[in-house]
Amino acid sequence: MLAEAGVVLEDIMERLGHTEDDTTRNTYRHVTEKMKKETSQKFAQLMKGL
Repeated sequence: MLAEAGVVLEDIMERLGHTEDDTTRNTYRHVTEKMKKETSQKFAQLMKGL
């Protein structure tokens, strides 16, 4: 939920007590449907600006 809310990985790691970013990424930061949609929209906007 923190990743989806836009919280940076380092802050999530600190909150969970992780020292390795792979631990956080592999365990908790799976891509949500909302994040997939937002990424797609950002890419579309980028392409329009070319």
